[in-house]
Amino acid sequence: MKLSPFNIKAILSLSLLIILFSNPIFGQKIKKVKAKITEPLTNNITVAEFKQNLLLKAQIQALADEFGTNIASGSDLKIDNSGTDMITLNSSLVKGEWVKTVQVNYTWFLQEQTPYLSCEVEGKGRAITTQKVPIEVELLSCNQPSNCETKQFKENQSLYTTVNSAKEGYINIYMREEDQVYRLFPYSNTSSNEELITKIQSDKKYLFFDSKKASEFNGLTSRDVDELRLSTMGKDRLFNRLYIIYSKTPIQKPVLTTQNGIKTISPEKFQEWITESKTANTTFQDQIIYFSIEQ
Repeated sequence: MKLSPFNIKAILSLSLLIILFSNPIFGQKIKKVKAKITEPLTNNITVAEFKQNLLLKAQIQALADEFGTNIASGSDLKIDNSGTDMITLNSSLVKGEWVKTVQVNYTWFLQEQTPYLSCEVEGKGRAITTQKVPIEVELLSCNQPSNCETKQFKENQSLYTTVNSAKEGYINIYMREEDQVYRLFPYSNTSSNEELITKIQSDKKYLFFDSKKASEFNGLTSRDVDELRLSTMGKDRLFNRLYIIYSKTPIQKPVLTTQNGIKTISPEKFQEWITESKTANTTFQDQIIYFSIEQ
């Protein structure tokens, strides 16, 4: 059958509509969000920690303003300056998810001889329409989960991580250290099928970065495992963040480069990958754990 240009256009338009409505990207309803948080600098926290915490609070406030919270009506979303644990708790109460940071502005000022900092953030978020998979994560300085959980490491200490998911799925782990992001899992020496290796079962606590636990992962041997030692790189204190990436379906990795045998990516390209993954895959979720290393 010979098609006229009109018929071809009609078929193409119909095909495009089918693609648009079946593609999860167009069901996300990503919105622009912004908020401003101002707090006094306290004595028990460094400026770097303070700025980090304030940015997270501003992001949470922006999501709460746009999408609301799971707190009972009549209650307020209270975000205090007690640390990252409180921030993590409150981020689980908002009905939105941070997708992309567009702009961040910090402003210092003095009020009654006390330094204050304002953090104004603009970004993109989306409503959480499905419940996230509960995932428990611990950072450890030894391979005994019951004895050495910490977020404050010393120079040359080991880093171990446990992950326990309520549902089976796939796990990747990345670490951001200043202007570089490292992929820690799958391990750098992995030569087998990454999709097979990264799949985890539900309700099972996995210990990462321990060669003795390699057999817990499909297709891994002890020689494949990267055992990690932390360093401040000559600084008195270094602040890092660990990204636990989870998806119910296999995770499509970003383009990586290799530096000193470790897979790396720039923070900008890593954030683009996070944004694109969240947009295209509704089961993709990331959990960020902040930690420090001291001399």
